[in-house]
Amino acid sequence: MSTGTTTVSNTKSSFSTKQIATIGICAAISFVLMFVKFPVAYLGFLELEISDLPAIFMTLVYGPVAGVFVELIKNILHLATTSTGMSGELANFAVSLGYVIPLGLIFHRGNGKRKLITGLGAGIIGMVIMGIIINYFVTVPLYLTLFGKDAVLGMVQAVIPSIHNVAGIVILGITPFNIFKGLVISILAYYLYKVLKDRIA
Repeated sequence: MSTGTTTVSNTKSSFSTKQIATIGICAAISFVLMFVKFPVAYLGFLELEISDLPAIFMTLVYGPVAGVFVELIKNILHLATTSTGMSGELANFAVSLGYVIPLGLIFHRGNGKRKLITGLGAGIIGMVIMGIIINYFVTVPLYLTLFGKDAVLGMVQAVIPSIHNVAGIVILGITPFNIFKGLVISILAYYLYKVLKDRIA
């Protein structure tokens, strides 16, 4: 007999209809947040945005599969507005997975403040490592092709004069920014989860 529950594999449990609806809502919020950027550009092209926050929250509440779904839906929706030929969305998706998967695997092995903080820390590390790989092989080469090597290096060197190549842009420029972004979204996720976890789960 049907129980009204849709079974989708998850590390915690199967997703109920309510959970699927909540994941969909969070994905829509995440998509909207992609267009909300803080008015400070670093290196001339990096802007702080918090569109990963709903995925992180869903990861904490329902597990890493939920976070992956939020990131996937967000980037599929963003394809309608893309100017990067899907490369930007694939890069965003990969870097986001570097955060939500370690977070979910660690956090849902136990409970308590220590697991939460450890999971968020692992998420930052995973995001930074994935960011180095994706930015070196995909994002920065794409920017160099679209806007020209001299133009991109000119913007970057205006902030960090010692940067002269792709490796320098990624390691000295983008990586510190990603660490900062990871800290910001982790702090926000920590308090968001503490406030809303009992209302959503």
